[in-house]
Amino acid sequence: MPPIVMPTVAATPRIFELGLPDLALARGGVVRSHRVRGWWWSREGDTPENPAKDVPTVLLVHALTGSAVAGGKDGWWDPLIGPGKALDPAHHRLVCFNNLGSCYGSSGPGVEGFPAMKTVDLTSLDISRAILLALDKLGVGRVHLTTGGSLGGMVTLTLAALAPERFERILPFATSVSASAWVVGWNHVARQILRLDPGYPENVGRGLEIARQLAILTYRAEPGLDARQPRPAPGTDAGYPVQSYLEHQGKKLRNRFAAQAYELQLAAMDHHDLTQPLPGDTKPAISRVRAATLVVDVDTDQLFTPAQAAALAAQLRAAGAKVERETVASIHGHDAFLIEWKTLGPLLTKALHLQAPGP
Repeated sequence: MPPIVMPTVAATPRIFELGLPDLALARGGVVRSHRVRGWWWSREGDTPENPAKDVPTVLLVHALTGSAVAGGKDGWWDPLIGPGKALDPAHHRLVCFNNLGSCYGSSGPGVEGFPAMKTVDLTSLDISRAILLALDKLGVGRVHLTTGGSLGGMVTLTLAALAPERFERILPFATSVSASAWVVGWNHVARQILRLDPGYPENVGRGLEIARQLAILTYRAEPGLDARQPRPAPGTDAGYPVQSYLEHQGKKLRNRFAAQAYELQLAAMDHHDLTQPLPGDTKPAISRVRAATLVVDVDTDQLFTPAQAAALAAQLRAAGAKVERETVASIHGHDAFLIEWKTLGPLLTKALHLQAPGP
């Protein structure tokens, strides 16, 4: 019996850029000179310039302030990505794009051809349509698995609604069919904090730091904060660790992100609502999804609750999709999808092997 030869994996992931067709935005405005930055890791010989036809694609969608760099150095899901890990480039082509309207290389505020901030608004439909254009440009038709958390989960669902024939499996993590008043309310307060900054809109500093601190408290949960940021020992004057932790997180975001991009990604979350029909249709957009779906929530998530995950699963089942559901037990709240690596790996493996719908 001849030996089994495993595919050779490219030594490191790579970054690439694509020029895309102009994109009319859902709430007005057109993105011209449209471009997207992407991240790619696959077998040797399978490249963005010449994608192999026999390599299945896993599409990763980042969250609010993420980038296309999903794995490798500084990758937001690096513990899950690489040879021998849950997402193995020997078996799947791993692709991620920087969201439209973000600030890590795709068309966004300050980039030539992007609409002026005073007139532009962004939705999960816009981000999803930009991703579809990017997949078209690469020549990638069907996608084996699409996954993302939070805003990335919203975009994952939206992609499967926009092009149900292209998305075989989805794993929406810590997300919902539409943004609740609770989510929109927190985003509203964050936006007002940004606008109080003396440098708004081009040179926001402290406002972005405080908006991030507010957000961090919604991304985490009380048990996790108590465990990682315990009260100081009695009789010390060291201050409360949670205060320095929040200041650190705020400064980190200020140093790597732009306030105008932050506003647009918040808007994309606010406007996410797949209970409404797509333009020209009459049925709820969520009813278009045909992908085999693994809905995953976190038991301590205060932004996207298990009850919302149950509602999402029910809506997908009512539309005829095959749906499974898992709840992650975590002390860390919403951000468990960026922390609970030992739990996430098996969930991704399960999603990769869901039975896809027929053609």
